[in-house]
Amino acid sequence: MPSIRLGGYESAPDFLAKARRELKRFKNADAQQDRADHALNVAVTLHHLGDWTYRHGMQLGLAMGDRRNFLGNARNANVSVKLLHKIADTTKHHTLDNLNVLKIEVDELGDGRITHHQDFVGINVQPPRTDLPGGRPLNVRTVIDDDEIVGYETVYEGTVVSNGGVGQFFDPICENAISFWSAVIQTLDNGQLPDWMRPAQD
Repeated sequence: MPSIRLGGYESAPDFLAKARRELKRFKNADAQQDRADHALNVAVTLHHLGDWTYRHGMQLGLAMGDRRNFLGNARNANVSVKLLHKIADTTKHHTLDNLNVLKIEVDELGDGRITHHQDFVGINVQPPRTDLPGGRPLNVRTVIDDDEIVGYETVYEGTVVSNGGVGQFFDPICENAISFWSAVIQTLDNGQLPDWMRPAQD
């Protein structure tokens, strides 16, 4: 049987490219099981991208400090990174113990709906929103109060991560985390530390 060489993953940019490919596979998948598989793959990859980015900075000779502090500060700097960390860890370990400092509860990763409310504001009101990132619009209805249009309600369908009853679409969470890590890697390549890594000035 021929061997499979897991080469090509030698740096943080390589792992970042892997995350982009996996997100594309998630978006292109039709079957629910395939979408779930690809969602977990991209979440785990983006979770571990923090380790790759930390090592990348070390190889550049930058003062990266403690690895755990770096990862914790990254999660505090970007809510998408924090949420994907929770998804990856919760799925890998089934449950996390109570000692975990993160308080995000991931209730669901699957097909769902998000309702977007848009209040009527004055004469130059914007048309009903039908472009919520990561969602497929299902319907738009006007909200009537006392025989007047007071707003719009748009319902979207997509893969939703719910957090304490507040849903977010999975696609933009991943895209935001990818943009975050891409900017961090670029900053390190320029010989600088991200703002959230710099010591506070008195």
